[in-house]
Amino acid sequence: MYAFPQTAETINPGIGAVVVPKKNSAADRYRKEEVLNLSPVQIICKLYDIAIVAAKKNDIELSRRAINELIAALNFEYAETALGLYRLYDYSKKCLREGKIDETVNVLQELRSAWAEAFHLGKHAPE
Repeated sequence: MYAFPQTAETINPGIGAVVVPKKNSAADRYRKEEVLNLSPVQIICKLYDIAIVAAKKNDIELSRRAINELIAALNFEYAETALGLYRLYDYSKKCLREGKIDETVNVLQELRSAWAEAFHLGKHAPE
């Protein structure tokens, strides 16, 4: 079950409790709308950003989840490219497990930069 610590209320506490988000703020609605309007290419870039920022903040779980989404987005009809990316993503997850955060960030920033350049998106990975 997902937790919404600052913006949720619990209905029927105990067994079978349901967490219901409270009304979204204008900022929450804006962020949600922004993400829903992203193209597939922009979503991949956003996933790189999430993985990089999470790793830098030592949020290993979020970084790992973002990398898993990048893996899920691979198109193995283009086997050589997809397999190469898969290996880099898998290596990044291994580095996360081993505490080599800087190595993970370096790999993801390079991949993000190449992606952004290929599709003429923002050139810089998040700081």
